[in-house]
Parts: sequence; structure tokens; C-alpha cells
Amino acid sequence: MSGRGGEAEITPAIVLRTRPLGEADLLVVLLTPSGKVEAAATHARASKRRFSGGIHVGARGEATLSRGRGALLRLGAFEPLVCSGAIGQDLERFAFVAYVCEVTDELLAGREDDPRPFAALTTTLEALVSGAPQPAELRRFELALLDSLGLLPALDRCCVCGLGLSGPLVAFDGGRGGALCPAHDFGAAEVEGSALALARELLLSGSAVAALAAAPAPIRRALRDLCAGLVRAHLRRPLRSLAFLAQLPRPAVNPG
Repeated sequence: MSGRGGEAEITPAIVLRTRPLGEADLLVVLLTPSGKVEAAATHARASKRRFSGGIHVGARGEATLSRGRGALLRLGAFEPLVCSGAIGQDLERFAFVAYVCEVTDELLAGREDDPRPFAALTTTLEALVSGAPQPAELRRFELALLDSLGLLPALDRCCVCGLGLSGPLVAFDGGRGGALCPAHDFGAAEVEGSALALARELLLSGSAVAALAAAPAPIRRALRDLCAGLVRAHLRRPLRSLAFLAQLPRPAVNPG
């Protein structure tokens, strides 16, 4: 962020997390096209002028940021660009939004200076807010986020020798780099080949969301479990949103 001498900068932003700072202020964690930042929003819980739309997880808008006296940025205003009232009106939608925001917050260490995580989260939030929430959107986001951070293992080629792989079952070990050919699997667990194929399609095309939603339940579960394992390998703590997702009426929704 610029901000020498307290000069403000307006940037697109998504609210990932908030927590109280004193009686009236908030610490707000934002994702911007330049990465993740933390900012203090003074009197945020009382100001109707600077924060007329409120500051809640999943909100998308324009943040006015400037340098304060310390290292923490100051959030002078947050102007919503999209009506996100539907998030709080649907329990499933709220749970999905909380999950993608928490995953993003946990996996991004800070200023990555890479616009891809912001673009991936924007696309997912648009899909979750504008239509019926689909578990397939969570899978697409998990894969896109891991890919943008360089954390996605090989899905269609042996991670050791580069041999192209296909078939009903493929040896896979995320810790060793992903898919493995018979010459290098060394007893690795097997994953449904159709699940890996759908994962590749989700990375390449948004239309694959519909294909995943229509896939047989075992394939959907295989991809859910695969993505959950890949995400879990990079977490420092259990996600609170997973406990909330587990309480939803549809257990298959739970990404973990």
C-alpha cells in the first residue's frame, strides 16, 4: 500500500475476518489484488457513514486504506460494491462463504503481490451469492487457490517422471508431489481417476462445476476428500468453519 504521510489509497477488497479492537474499533483482515492486509477500523461498530454497509466476512467492495502511526494500516472506509445481504439469510450460503474466506485467510501468509487468489475468491463469492450454493464451487475454489499459491500437486502426470496417467484408479500421494505411475507409487493410496479428471477440468473451465454436480456421489466424495486432504496439509490449525459445515443438514457438503 502507498501511504507516505497518511495518504489514502482506495483498493478493491474482500473482508476475510474481523475481530474487536477495544469497545468501538475493529481489526479487519482484507484480501486485495496485492495480497492480504490487516487494518484497524476506528469506530467501525458505531459509524454509519464510513461503514454504511457494515463490515462482515465475505463482503466485497472498495477499501480506503492509509498508513497510521504504527505498522498497522488504517481502514478509513469500506464501500460495498455488491449487495451481499443474501449471505446472512441462508445458513448454507453463510457456511460456504465463511469456509472459503477462512481457508484463504489461513493459506495466505500476507502480501503475496499476486492477483490470482483475489480473482479466485471473487469468482467463488459471486457464484455463491448469486445462485444456489453448490459444493462444486468449493472444490473449484480449493483447487484454484492451491494452484495460485504453488501448492497444487500433480494431477495428471507422475510427479517423479512426468508420465501421463489415466485410468479408473491412480496412485496419489500429496506429500510426495501428487499422482504417481506404477514405477514410482511404492504403495501409495489410490484415488478415483474420474475425480482427478474432474479436478483438472475445474481448474480449466467453470462449466465443469455443472459436470461435478451431476457426477455420481462416490466421485463427488472422492474429490471432496482429495481436496480436503490437500488443504489440510497446509493448515496450522483446524478450521472453525468446518465444524459449522458439519452441522448442516447435507453432510456431503462438508469439505473436510
